[in-house]
Parts: sequence; structure tokens; C-alpha cells
Amino acid sequence: MAYIRLLLASTIAGGSAFVLPFSSQNPLAIEDSSFKCDLPPILDPSSDGLPSAKSLFSSQEALHKQVERHSAIVQVPSVCWDDMGEIDEDPRWNPFYRLLPTLQKSYPKVNERVKLETINKFGLLYTINGTDPTLKPTLLMAHQDVVPVADPSTWTHPPFSGYFDGEWIWGRGSSDDKNSLTGILSAVEALVSNSDWNPRRTVLLAFGFDEECTSNRGAGPISDLVRERYGEDSLAIIVDEGGAGTPPLDDKVLYVHPAITEKGYINLEFKLHARGGHSSVPLPHTSIGIISELVVALEENPYEPVILPNSPIHNRLVCQARYSPGTQPEVEAKLKEGDFKGLAEEYASTSSLARYVVQTSQAVDLIEGGVKINAMPEVVTVTVNYRVAHHERPVDVQHRAVKVISEVVEKYNLRVEAYKGDKEYDGYLRNLELAHEQGQVAHLDLKRDIEVDYNGTLVISAPFKAEPVTPSPVTGGVWEVFSGTIQHSFAVEDKVVIPIGDVMTGGTDTRHYLGLTPNVYRFTPAVNRGLGNIHTVDERVNIHDHLQAVRFYYDLIRNLDVADV
Repeated sequence: MAYIRLLLASTIAGGSAFVLPFSSQNPLAIEDSSFKCDLPPILDPSSDGLPSAKSLFSSQEALHKQVERHSAIVQVPSVCWDDMGEIDEDPRWNPFYRLLPTLQKSYPKVNERVKLETINKFGLLYTINGTDPTLKPTLLMAHQDVVPVADPSTWTHPPFSGYFDGEWIWGRGSSDDKNSLTGILSAVEALVSNSDWNPRRTVLLAFGFDEECTSNRGAGPISDLVRERYGEDSLAIIVDEGGAGTPPLDDKVLYVHPAITEKGYINLEFKLHARGGHSSVPLPHTSIGIISELVVALEENPYEPVILPNSPIHNRLVCQARYSPGTQPEVEAKLKEGDFKGLAEEYASTSSLARYVVQTSQAVDLIEGGVKINAMPEVVTVTVNYRVAHHERPVDVQHRAVKVISEVVEKYNLRVEAYKGDKEYDGYLRNLELAHEQGQVAHLDLKRDIEVDYNGTLVISAPFKAEPVTPSPVTGGVWEVFSGTIQHSFAVEDKVVIPIGDVMTGGTDTRHYLGLTPNVYRFTPAVNRGLGNIHTVDERVNIHDHLQAVRFYYDLIRNLDVADV
């Protein structure tokens, strides 16, 4: 006797910008059809009389200081594993005890002059109180933890060496996300070291320590304290890690893409139970063989790219067509024709990153099964990670997974228990059935609770809806300050700098801070962030990009301090 059961851990976070597939509503219609990508003015903060960012962070002396600071924290192996135990019990938390002393040594003025609160042992909340309590605070974020290293021997330089080769600082976390951590603290160290700096606006720095493994211990409790202290809709802006720049379309324009939203998130765990026995007399198909067919079925049915009218990516392409005309003729033609299906396919074909900005991703990341080479496996588990595009919901992924594996289920006469106790899934199915009855859905083909010889389980953990889209008006508001600062900080001779909102494919700690402000930007301030080596071998950051990040944070804090937003 065997079965497949589908269960749900029903923690849902994020906005409610989702509808059923048969709805005519558009969840991403945040701009009207008159969007033309006009730029707000460049904002130079020099009127405050402080030293310029360029004068402070462009010399060889500044470069070597940043190498020293950044290498020091990269050398701390603050790895967060998915199965981390309690802080006082799991020895894998021990390296985190070294991080704060390292930061205190690298940033003596911050340590001396800025209020620090430690939350849940390793979470850090710095507060610089402003003189005008009517101004909403600025919140800058980063995380201290990094992902594990699979095999240190495959790295060019040891993964926790912080090695500097004259251009790159190498090491796990050098880019994701200690680059932001060092950049923010270096900017604040320069500001608090200047006796002439007396900020009007309160500045908060929030550094979680488990973003790579749920963030429930770090960003969650920190955000709870901020919410308790300041209330809902109490912050002017939140800036966390995220989108950067893209390869140039021409030699006249530099596009910079802060993410103004991020995709949803859900994990599906397929657990197949089957009869065991001695491997010398095997079944025609072991549970590993069967679950392999499930994996093949999933991978042979990828999601399709979708670009909705007036969505962030549509607006991004409008900007590129305006400022770099003729560089993307196929895209421009489809924009002019209003061919959004063709536009999505064309855009998705340009790169893997572009594809998964507009398409739900599906990655089979974990597999486990078998206990002995001469015993057929009785339980096999496969876990699939989905980053859910904005035109879909986590529950859509649940529904589709059951449908995609239905042929394998039928072939092996499996019994499927899908997401038992999940009210949202059950309610969603009922809505589909009603829509089907009313002729709004072409078909509804789910195979559930079949009497079979194999059993299995599909478990869903920690689903999140995609986050609300941050407003990015043409003029006024926080976007004007943010965009104006990017244009100033990234200024390159003979080039126009175009900031335009993008979609974050990964997840960030910002999901814990939603509601504190509508102005949430996920932005690692560098053109060449090195996305290709994040979470893999030879992660590194270019020192000049790192210095650019420091200059940006320094100028953003100053521009926000004089702005009335």
C-alpha cells in the first residue's frame, strides 16, 4: 500500500495583490497608460556643507580602508543552515559571536556615538535620533549571515579568507550581503565622525542574521520592535539588498534597477512511501524511480513568462525604448503593437535573469531517500523551490503541481492526499469548480484520493505572496529623492543615468517590514554586483563597486535628511 499526501504549513505574508486566474483584474496596474519615464531631478547633497562622497571614498587610502573593513567581516564564517537549532544549543551559531566585536573594532565612532540594541542575541538595531520628530525615519537594512560552502577546495581563494587581489575581495558573503553591511556602516561612520552633522531625520540601521534561513529569528523580532516603537506607516523609506544594474544597451545610458517588489515564495515537498524489500528481488519501479518521474514531469512543464500592462517590467521596457531607441527593435515593435505575449517571450529570451523576473521559477533543490544499498527505499523525498511571479499566487502553484504530476499518479495507481487541512487550497479549488460551472474556466483536471499501491506526501512550507509594488511616481515623494540620489551617485561623464523599478527574483528580509512604509526599495548599489557568483563558488565583490555602494549610502542619508517627505 502506498500514498502521496499533500500538506501545508500555512504561514502567508505579503500583500493581497492577487486574484483568481479567471478574474479580469490586473494586480500590477500601478501606473496609468500615460507613463513616459520622465526623470526627477538629480539631487546633489552638497548644500549641507559636508565633505563630498567622492572626496571621502575615492582615494587609495579609502580603498585600502574598505578592504580592511570588508575583509574582516568576510573572514567571519557566519553561515546559516536551513536546520539551525536554538541559538544557545546549536554550535553552528558560535561564529556569530565574533561579528559584533569585529564591527565595533572597524567602526569605533559608530560604536561610541550610536545607540545599539541587540535583539535575540545577534540581531542589531542602530538608532541615530534626529532633531525633528515630525520627520519619518530612514531605515537601511542588510543581513549578517551567508549561505554554506559546499566544497572549499573548489574555490580559487579560501571562501572565508577575505582575500584581496588588487581588484576583487573574495569570499562567501563578500557580495551577498556583507557588501551592504560594510557599505552602510562605513557611510554612517563617516557621518558620525563629522561634528557638523546633526541630522534632522532619525536614521535606523537593522541587521538581521538569518535571512538565508527563514529570517524568523533576526529580521522578524527586529521589525516587531520597530513596529512597536514607531507604529504602522511610520517610516519614510526602507532600503535593503536587491536589484542593481544591467549590461548597457548603448554607450549613452546607464540603467539602474532598484527592485520595487519581490516575487512570492513556496516550497513543495514530495514524499513518496512505497513497499520495501530486498534489492535482489526488486519491484519494477522503486520509489526513487517513481519520484524521478515526478521530477521529470515537473521539469518538462515550466511556467510561461508573462508581462502585464503597466507592470514594473513593462515600464522598464518603456524607459529603455525612450532612452535607447533602436537598441531592441523586436521589443520596441511589440511595445508599439501592444503584443504583451510576444513581448514577454522576447524579453525572457534575453537571459535567465530576465526570464525569471517575469516567470514563476521552479527548482528541484533537495532529494533524499534510501538507507541501504541492498534494501529498496521505503520513503523518498524531493523538495522543489518556487519563486512565484506576480500574476500568480502560491496556491496556484499548489494546484498546478497536482495537475502536472497527474499522469505519473495515474500510471502507478498512486493515491494523493493534497494539502490536507489547507483552507486556502480547498477554497481555491471550490472557486475553480464554481467558475468551471459558470463557463469561466476551460477545464478542471485534478486527480486526488485515488486508490493505489504507492503512497506519497506533498508538503508545502512557508509560502509568501509576492510583495506590494512600491510606488514610483514621475515627480515628488520618496521616489524623487531615491532616484535623484542614484542619478547623482552613479553619474558618469557623457551618460544619462536612468533609475527604473524592477522585480526582485529572490526574497529579502523586507517581507517582515511591510506596512511600515509603502516605499520599500531592494537595491545593492553597484552596477556590477556579481550576481553570477552569489550562492556559488568564488563569490567576490569588485572593490570599486563596493566604494560606489558606500558613496551612495552616504549621499542617500544626506538627501533624505533635507527632504520634506
